[in-house]
Formats: sequence, C-alpha cells, structure tokens
Amino acid sequence: MDKRNYIGSVSLFIFGTLYALTAQAGWNYTALDVNEYHQIVAHARTRAQSILHTLQPYRQQSADTQIAVMGNELADLPYIFQGGVGEGDWQPASTVYKPGAAHVMQNPVYRFDGFDCQSFVEVIMALLHAKTLDDFDKQILDISYGAAGNPGGEIVHYYNRNNFVDGDFNPVNQRNGRLVDITSKGVLAPYASETSATLTRQNWFSFQRNNMRAHVRVLENEDAAAMVRRFRTVYSNLNFPHFDSERVTISYIPKDLLALRKDEGGYEPNQVLLDKIPTPAIAEVVRDVKVWGKGRARELIGSELNVSHFGVLYRQTFQSGELIYRRITCDFDAFYQKACRVQPVTCENKECKVLMFMHATDAYPVGFFWYQQNDGNYVCTRTPPAPGVNYSHCNRVERIPFYDYISDYQFKFYWYLTEPSILGYHFEKLS
Repeated sequence: MDKRNYIGSVSLFIFGTLYALTAQAGWNYTALDVNEYHQIVAHARTRAQSILHTLQPYRQQSADTQIAVMGNELADLPYIFQGGVGEGDWQPASTVYKPGAAHVMQNPVYRFDGFDCQSFVEVIMALLHAKTLDDFDKQILDISYGAAGNPGGEIVHYYNRNNFVDGDFNPVNQRNGRLVDITSKGVLAPYASETSATLTRQNWFSFQRNNMRAHVRVLENEDAAAMVRRFRTVYSNLNFPHFDSERVTISYIPKDLLALRKDEGGYEPNQVLLDKIPTPAIAEVVRDVKVWGKGRARELIGSELNVSHFGVLYRQTFQSGELIYRRITCDFDAFYQKACRVQPVTCENKECKVLMFMHATDAYPVGFFWYQQNDGNYVCTRTPPAPGVNYSHCNRVERIPFYDYISDYQFKFYWYLTEPSILGYHFEKLS
C-alpha cells in the first residue's frame, strides 16, 4: 500500500479485506459472486494475451522499452482496495489455469481490471518474460508463490503466496533468477544502510482469525465449512521453520541521499546518484519498524514489516514538448475540503531521459474521480463525470518520474521526505 502515514503492507493480503464485494456472506466467511469471478478471470486472460501480442514487435528492444509499452496498456486502471487477488479455483499443482479447486481465498490469481501494488508488479514481471498465455500463467505462479517452499509439491495455496515483500517476494524471486539485489551490491552499495524486522507469519495468520469473513472468501457455500476449518487449524499451525519467526534484514538507500535539502528550503534531486540506479528494477519503500505506526505493527497484524509499498522503475526518453506525466497536487480549499489540481508536465529540453516509477497507488484522496474534460484537460475531483464519460479513480496505476514520487508535495508537506518512518528505498534489478 502507498497510503501516506498508514500502517499497511504491500498487498491486500497483509491486512486482508475490510469489506466484501459479495452477494452473500456467512458469519465466518464470505461467499463471492461466481459470475463476477468468471468474468474477471476471462477478461484477465484475454487482456494478458492481447498485451503479449502487442509486445511482440518490441521483444528485441530493451526491457525498459517493453515496460513503457506495458504502461501504455495498463495506465489509469483503478487501485483495488478490497477483493483483490487470491487463489481462485486454480488446481494447486497445475502450472496453467485449470479450474475446479476450493481455496480459503478465492479471489482471482491475477486480474487486469485493477491492481494493488503487489499484484501490479507481479503482472509486469510475468509479461516481461512470457511469450504465450500458458507461459504467462507459469510466470505468475513462479513470481507470486514459494513462501512455504512447496513442501507438498503443490504451488497454489494462500500460505505459499509471497505475502511479505522482504521475507517472501524478494528471496523467492532472487532464487528463481528474476530479481537481483542491487542495493547491497554493485554501484549503490557504498550509499546503502540496513534495517531489520522480525516476521512472525504464524502470528499473522492467527491474527486473521479475528476477521474470518475477510480471509475466507469462497465461490461455493458448500466449501465454506471446510475452508474455515482449514484456516483455523492448518494455517494457524504451520510447521515450516521460517513460519515461526524470522529476522529479515534489508538494505536501503537513505531518502536524504536521493533528495537533497536546499539551504533556502525545499529539495533537489541527487541526479548523480539517481543516474546510478540500474533499470528496469523494483523500487521498495523501506520503513523503520520502531517508528512506523508508532511501532505497533506486530500488535495490529501479528508481525513487523520492512516494506510498505513498491513499483517498477524504468527509463524512458521524451522529446521536446512531449507529455511526461500529469502531476496531481492536493490541498484543503477555503471550506477545508480536499481539492486537487492536475498539471501536465512536459519535456522542456530537446530530449529528456527520465527515470520513471510505475505503480498502483492508493495515496490520493479516496473517492476522487480521474477523467478527461471536454477541453482535453484531466481532473482529479470528487465530482463524478457526466454520464457516458470514461473515468477511473485518482488512486490508480500511474507513471511518474521517480524523483517526483520521492519528493511528492501534498497538503503543504513533502510526505515521503518528512514522514519519520520512511527510511529510504531498496532496489531489485529485474532480470
């Protein structure tokens, strides 16, 4: 999650869903809309195949270029606050989609109608390497699962999903050759510091029993009792060694090395250091667990966390006058209501080579709409568009220069630079 000053995780799995997008709910579980589920799955598979086809002419070009193409396909899709991804009805041992299984969390394994920050990164990584739809399925599973080490030979289980970025997602994808730590090694290492958190996955599962309706989400009511029982017994008593307790250390580049404080106030980019970051890469927001949410993460969710949000870094070249992105700046109006303005940012030189950050964000005011007006300008506003006007939400997939993300200025604060719990950024090279 990217919510400012919010104790959260990088995915909806850490806190679970607070509300149910459902047609029916039981006391200890939520029954999903089966028709809606199948529509989301069908749409996702069609879109994955379509984007893979779009990428074919670019496969001989750089990975940065391919990711920029993906951004054109996925930009402005809404952030999904609840009912994101899960295990669907995917057969646990199958590397391609085969329906018919029951799971405790039956949201789709992947989707293309919206994202949270982790599901977005996983889709980008899978698209980068996949050539066919079956290959995309396999890539998604390899990227999203492996936390438990697959002790039973099966892949698709909630407990095997890489729910923790620092303790699951990074090491699993380092082992499978998709990520390389470039923060503690290489050109960035001289600038790096370290921090640690104690992950207690078993406690995290136990805490989720306090809100079973958010964590047992089934497609068929007749599966509910078995899934509730599975969650209460198996998931809360996992015997894999690192499910008991694991101390995870992560390296990071301090934020005050990336954005330099000016004597007269404000900040300026440390362009020399920013230019050293290899791309394409994953950029992860690293927190101080002693400060983050007043150090109460373990009390709230059962475990500490090092990473709160992440997205994809890539370099893109813009020509003179070309739009780079649309900057959203929010503040309180005269009636102390949230109001946002949108300003196009264009390339002002003959050529602009920009380090871009693409991510699914929930940092903007909730409930604000994103759409293009008749005059061609975009707005981020609480006022819905006229009937028939295409719209998304301000919380969506956005593409923004990485430095502008770091130095984001909202409600008269440099949110990420002044927030005490944010230490800096960890980088993993996509390979």
